[in-house]
Amino acid sequence: MNMAVVDDNPEERAFLCRLLSEAAGKLCIPAVLSEYDSAEAFLDAFEPELFDLCFMDIYLKDVNGMEAARRIRSLDDDCFVVFLTNSPDYVYEGYEVTAFRYLLKPAKADMLELILKACAARTDRKRLAVSINKKNMEVPYGKILYVISAGKSIELHLDQEILTLSARHTFSQTVAPLLEDARFLTCGRGVVVNLRHVKKLLKDAFLMKNGDHVPVSRRLYANVSNVYMDYQFDHL
Repeated sequence: MNMAVVDDNPEERAFLCRLLSEAAGKLCIPAVLSEYDSAEAFLDAFEPELFDLCFMDIYLKDVNGMEAARRIRSLDDDCFVVFLTNSPDYVYEGYEVTAFRYLLKPAKADMLELILKACAARTDRKRLAVSINKKNMEVPYGKILYVISAGKSIELHLDQEILTLSARHTFSQTVAPLLEDARFLTCGRGVVVNLRHVKKLLKDAFLMKNGDHVPVSRRLYANVSNVYMDYQFDHL
C-alpha cells in the first residue's frame, strides 16, 4: 500500500509515520510511506493511482488540506483521504471530497490499525508488472493510455512517455491482465486502448485526450463502438 503523509509540522509528521509503519507491520500490510511538508509539494508529486491512502493535515499554509483534497479528487476517484485535524470544523466539507475518515491529533495506534485494515480490504489499485531495460517495474493501469505492438516491440503509451518493454514480453501476455479490467478494450490487431483516456471515437480511430490517434480495426468497429458507448453511459 502506497501512503502519503502531508503535514507541515515535522514532529507530528514523524510521529504519524512511525505509528503507520508499526501498524502496517503488525497487520502484515506491505507499505511505502512518502512524507510531504506542504500541499503544494504533495500535489507536485501526485499522479492518478500512485497513492492508495493519503493522511492530509487540514490546516496547512497556503493551499489547505481541503483544497488539496479537492484537487486529488478531480484526478483520482479512489485514493482514500484521511484528514488530520485538531478540530471537527471541516467535517461537513469533507463530504464533498468523500473523505474516508477524520483523525483527531494526536493519532492513536489502534485507530490507525482500523483505518489501514479497512483501506486494505477496499482498495483495488491495479498495476501492470513489466520489465524495461532488464528492470522490473509496475505501471498503474490508470496511467496507461494504450498498448500497441510495434514490430518486434511492445509499447506502453502514457500521457507524455512511451515505455518499450523488454523482448521477453509477448503482446498477449502483456495485455491479458488489462483486458480483465472494464477500462481496456481491444480495438485492433495488437492494439488495446484505455477507454478512460479516450476523447472521442472517429471513423477509423480513437482520439485520445492527449491528442494521439489509436487505430480501430474496420472488422471490430461495430463492437468497439458499442462497448465505448456503454462505457460512456456507465461513467456519466
